[in-house]
Amino acid sequence: MTFATINKTSRRLIGAKPLQSCLHCSPALSDCRPILRSQLLGWRVTCPSCGELLSDPDGLEVASPFLKYRQAALHGERLLHAEAERGKSTWASKVDIARLLLMRRVPKPLPDEEEFWRFRVLGAIIPELDDLVAAKPASLPTSGTPILPLYLRPALLAGVRHYAPARACCRCVRAITMGDNRALSLGILG
Repeated sequence: MTFATINKTSRRLIGAKPLQSCLHCSPALSDCRPILRSQLLGWRVTCPSCGELLSDPDGLEVASPFLKYRQAALHGERLLHAEAERGKSTWASKVDIARLLLMRRVPKPLPDEEEFWRFRVLGAIIPELDDLVAAKPASLPTSGTPILPLYLRPALLAGVRHYAPARACCRCVRAITMGDNRALSLGILG
């Protein structure tokens, strides 16, 4: 298994250990099973072999609260895969768009100062994300390592699909990002 052909920016979405597995294609659960390439790809929500939804690395099914975004997530998955494997990109890298979506944003109305950590640009597209992050205060990945847990990944992929064709969204993103993230968004979006 090699990732030599993977686009350089897409390497941020490759895990060091298995991130998911396919209940249909993976060998039976054991301590000495091989690690498949698809188990390390942080942009996958479906198995590239059979098309079924992936499970967590231990083979447990993960219920995602973002099933209504499934079609958009599958489209976002295809966009990221095409960029990573074949170098197909448009006005901005899809990985950079994913990173941008994980940056903190300034919500309206302004919350208490200690609550700013939970608001991400992605929450402006998928409002349920803000409430879910508040209910499960696990730390979200940063824009530097944008691999989300499997149950949150459909939201990010749907966000990538939403922003990928729309260069006009740049002004909107710049307006809602804050601090260092605003400067980084200018670098990503040009």
